[in-house]
Formats: sequence, C-alpha cells, structure tokens
Amino acid sequence: MTETPMTPDAAIHPYLDIPGAKSPVLSPDGGLLAFLDDRTGFHQIWLQPAGGGAAWRGAETPEPVGALAFSPKSRDLVFTMDRGGDERHQLWLIPGADGTPVALTDDPTVVHVWGAWSPDGTRIAYASNARDRFHVDIHVMEVATRQARCVYRGELFREVMAFFPDGQALLVRDSTRATMDQDLFRLDLATGAYEPVLPHDGRARYVAAKTRKDGTGLYLLTDHGRDFVGIAFLSFAGGGLEWVVAPDGQDIEAMALSPDQDRLAYVLNEEGWNRLLIRDLGNGAEAAVAGLPPGVIGSASWRPDGSGLVFPLEGAATPPGIWSYDIAFGAASSLTDAPTSELVDGFVEPVVQHAASFDGLQVPFLLYRPQGEAPAGGFPAMIIVHGGPEAQWTPTFRADIQYMLAQGIMVAAPNVRGSTGYGRPYHQADDVGLRMDSVADLRAVRLALGARDDVDDSRIGVFGRSYGGFMVLAALTEYPELWRLGIEFYGIANFHTLLQTTGPWRRRLRAAEYGDPVADKELLERISPIRRLDRIRVPLLVAQGLDDPRVPPGESEMIFSGLRGLGRPVDYIRVPHEGHGFARRENRHDVFGAVAAFLDRHL
Repeated sequence: MTETPMTPDAAIHPYLDIPGAKSPVLSPDGGLLAFLDDRTGFHQIWLQPAGGGAAWRGAETPEPVGALAFSPKSRDLVFTMDRGGDERHQLWLIPGADGTPVALTDDPTVVHVWGAWSPDGTRIAYASNARDRFHVDIHVMEVATRQARCVYRGELFREVMAFFPDGQALLVRDSTRATMDQDLFRLDLATGAYEPVLPHDGRARYVAAKTRKDGTGLYLLTDHGRDFVGIAFLSFAGGGLEWVVAPDGQDIEAMALSPDQDRLAYVLNEEGWNRLLIRDLGNGAEAAVAGLPPGVIGSASWRPDGSGLVFPLEGAATPPGIWSYDIAFGAASSLTDAPTSELVDGFVEPVVQHAASFDGLQVPFLLYRPQGEAPAGGFPAMIIVHGGPEAQWTPTFRADIQYMLAQGIMVAAPNVRGSTGYGRPYHQADDVGLRMDSVADLRAVRLALGARDDVDDSRIGVFGRSYGGFMVLAALTEYPELWRLGIEFYGIANFHTLLQTTGPWRRRLRAAEYGDPVADKELLERISPIRRLDRIRVPLLVAQGLDDPRVPPGESEMIFSGLRGLGRPVDYIRVPHEGHGFARRENRHDVFGAVAAFLDRHL
C-alpha cells in the first residue's frame, strides 16, 4: 500500500526477477544437494543430484524457508520457516528430503533458533524463548517422538553450535553482553553442568566451531585475543589456543573441516571480496581455488568422500548460485541450473575507493560507475549505506544497483566506522557515544563523490535499510544541504521507542550497541532523527514491512506522520505480511518499482 500516489516503474522488474540460489547442504551419502532458490517468487527448497543435473522443487511451503540441515545418518531434512517475516521460526522435518513436511514445533508466538543434529541422527538441539520472551533457553528433541525437553535455562540470548562427537554434550555460544561479545560453554546433557570452554578477558566472538571426531579438541573461527578473525585449535587437554590461520589485517569468514580431518577449507575476506583456500593441516601447505568469478562466498561444505567442496557464490555482476570444486581436477563450476538473464552481460563490478573523514580516518567505499561516457553535467549518484551496523558492504548481487547503473546513476557503498571486516577497533569506533562519528564518515564519502569530475554534485541521494535507514535519516538531519533525496526502508527514527518495541529477545543486546535507555537517555534523545525532523528538506521515500520484529512499523509511521505534518514531501509504502526485508517477488516489484519511479522523479 502506497500512502501517497506513485505509479511503480516496471522497468526494474526484469532485474528483480533474476533468480538466486543459496544455502547448499549435502546429504550424508553424498548423492543429493538441497538448497534454497527463489525462482518461484520466494526462497523454497530445491533438490538436485549432487554431481549436477536438473533441479526440482522439493516440498512446497507457504512461506520463505530459513535454515536447512540434513541428518548425519539419512536424507531426513530439517528446515525453519516463519510467518510473514516475523522471525518466529518453527522447525519442520521432511522425511527423506522429498516427503511431506512434518511440524516439529508449532507455536507461532515463539522464536526457535536452529542448532544441530546429534551425531547418531536421533535428536536435534535448538534454542527458543518459549519459557520467557526475553530469554532464550536450550532444548533437545527426540526426532522420532517429537518429545522435547529444556536442558538449560538462562538469561538473554544463546544458541547451539554443535553436539560434541559423543553426543553427550552441546557446544553453546552465549551472547549475554553484546552481539559481538560472546562466550563458549559445554552443556552436559546428563548433569546439566554449564561450563566455560574458553574463559577470556575483553571482547571475543566465535563465528564457527568444528569439533574433531576423536574428541581431542575443536577448531574455532574467532577473534579471541586479536583484532581480526582467524582459525585456532583448542585442545581439550589444555594449553590454550593454537593459531592455525591468522592473517594480519583480514578476517576469515567461514571454514570447513574435511571428512578425514586432514584439510581445512576457509574463506578469506579481502576488502569485501572472498577467496576460497584449502589448507593441509599436516604440512601447512595451502592453495586457493581458482576459476571463480569475483564475489562473496558465504560458506563451504566438503563432499562426504572428501573429493571436493560445494559452496554458495554471488558477486556484484554474478547472481547468487551454488558452485562446486573438484580437487582431483582442480576445476570449479556452477551447479545450479536456474534461468538467468541477458541483462547480466551489462552488469558492472565495483572498485574500492577511500575518503578522508574529519579525523583523517580513511573510510573505504565500493564505487560502481555506469558504463560509457558521463553526461555533460556528470552522473547523478546514490550513496547506499549498509545496515547492522555490525556488517560490511561486500560486492554481493544487488538488482537495484545494477538497475541504477543502467539508468546512468553512479553508486557508492561505504563501510563507515562501526563496520566489520576492518578489525575490532574499527568495528567498535561507533559504539554508544561515538555514533555520530559514523554519520560524519558518510558526509566525507558524499563530499569525495561530489568532487569527482564525472559526478553532478547537485544530484546525490542517500539510501539505506534498517540501521542504514537510520543513517539516511541522520544524514538528512545532520547535513541537509548535501542531499537531493533520501530513501529509507524500516529505519530507526527514535532509539528510545526502538529499544521499547523491538523483539524482547533483542533489546539488551541492542542497548549494548546503541546505549542504555536509562543511563544514556540524553544521548539517545540527541541522536534520534525524530528530534530534528524539521531539518529534512528533500523528498523522502519510506518503506516498511508490517510484521517487522526488529524495527517495528512505529518507527516509519512517526517519520511519515511527522514529515507530512510539516508539509514536507514524503512517500510511504506499507507492506503487509513482510518483516525486516521484502521476501516475496510481488512485494519487491511494488517497493523497488516505487524506488525506480522516485529516482526518476527526483534525482
């Protein structure tokens, strides 16, 4: 529903209709690949032979699917699904991967966070806030009977990372202080003992963990005691962490331990682009996987026989797909057969640029330049800000960006302070009282972009989603003279109301990032864009999913009503049955069609 009259521009639809595949998982016998594909309009389960071939849709679901996980002993497949993007996921089981889905949980008021299968495939472990909406406990279910029991009660948020190899204990990641400050615990399922695996001083995060089959220790993807994320081995015999791969100045994004436990595949972050490498744990030799298009690799999985890897890959000019690497032949290839588009041939890759901020900090940004000569007055431009803020802008596939480029609009995508990927000090440089320094970084990128000979300095807008939506509102209120227009999806208008209305299981963790509602009351009032709404002088487009549990609709409503009351130009799109994002194709058509029309009208 559009609050003010605006006809969406259908010219963007062919870009939005390019399908994408993600989240590949392999059956334990190595013969079947399951993944998520949105070619039908939203992400559903698709299946295909693991060696390649025609894919077919698996169980048809009424809502987009979240996580996928095969049993380690069969082709039984667990998946998660919420309703309308409300993030209250339920757990489902598909017998044999292609049977009729069976609900394992069925309480739409409860959040269920997928954890892991037991080594023998008889149980699953997961987290849920069934007892108390503010706190997340750990549960174990017998799959055959669907009988579940709570095995640990605690405060705030935690999730299951894995069963230990003997099936008698769980590895639990506890986030009770901040999203990026975590602890690891061993939960004994017989005694209930909850013991720290790796006590630490200072902040640490544990991105992933892989236990050795012999139970001697585990590999951790962590920044424990470091500024960047590396791979370390923790022996249960004692002795502390032994770093296996710890590059300076770069994060490792993902890892996978081979079935024979002798090799480690990992994904290295190089200024946002990813490189996939395989390391021999015996002699330390390693080699990069060649023949891949530039882009982002979200994870990696070994084939059960150790012959190669399967992984998702996407790039700025490469729609999301599933790829395979054969070690014997040293060859990488695309596995998915989804229809593509002739538009891909004209897609643009970005380059990394930097802008000097107020204190001399060099702020990186990805610059996407339209093909061809600039018009006489220069290209109009959009700055697109990522959400999070605990995130990094990487060269993933963005249909809206490629559409803008085709329309002759330059795009800059900054990683202002507070972004991940550049070390812990950079990531923490926007916490609480430092929040507005990141908005000053956005100003620096805006000025650097406007100073280019091929850019029209009078025609630069700003666009962001979620926390990026806050950045849009902050940019428009702090530096109103710099912008031609703003577009924000489900952005934060008022930090006080956000911390009162966001999902209860998230509130204290968000306060650790933004500020305490009581102790930091004056700060939160000062930085909330709603307090300076009268400074917004340019047209603004707002879009909001009405089932959003993270940034509830009230934030967008107050921006719209406030600007309308001031007589300022504002368009507002309310989208029913969507949450923190627009998962369904028809809704993306409406929302991004409005974006295209808005840009055409105002930029």
